[in-house]
Amino acid sequence: MEIILLLFVVVLIAVAVVASRMSESYVPYPYKMKDVTFCSAQEAQFLTLLDKAVSDDFRIFTKVRLSDLVSVKSGLSRAAQKDAQTKASQRILDYVLCDIDTMEIKAVIELEPASPQLNQQKRNLFLKNALGAAGLPFLRFKAQPGYRVAELKQYIHAKIQQAEHIKAAIPGDQQRPATGENHGKHGHESPIAA
Repeated sequence: MEIILLLFVVVLIAVAVVASRMSESYVPYPYKMKDVTFCSAQEAQFLTLLDKAVSDDFRIFTKVRLSDLVSVKSGLSRAAQKDAQTKASQRILDYVLCDIDTMEIKAVIELEPASPQLNQQKRNLFLKNALGAAGLPFLRFKAQPGYRVAELKQYIHAKIQQAEHIKAAIPGDQQRPATGENHGKHGHESPIAA
């Protein structure tokens, strides 16, 4: 009888230990606030400038996943579709401009470091090609002082208008992608773009 009682106590202790460990590790919502701001200081400054330049015509969204804007074309193998979807879901865009009335996506803007590293250049090449394939203008600006609101507004509107003209000129099934090049009307480098 003593052995049964002792065995019962040992089992009871073991159950109590397992239950306490399970209750410690199980938290239904294991989240906390990150110790970072939503935008870096440079991104916040550029957002303020963008807002002044385009807020009458566009809504600006920040930190949008590429996969929220594009989808993977059909006709690919499952592995290729999964790979493309993974790449798109891992990319976060700095700014997305949408038409203020229709919320149609009009352009993607990236703020690059003044001297981008190799991984930043690879990332931007991927974004340029992915957004180009989807027909979305991709505009890049270097994180540097000296941008003027009026020039920024004029440049952004010109690039969006250029992309819309290209889309309108090509039949629906054969539409060429909009380019994300940073060139002016005559192929010259823009004084304000990266």
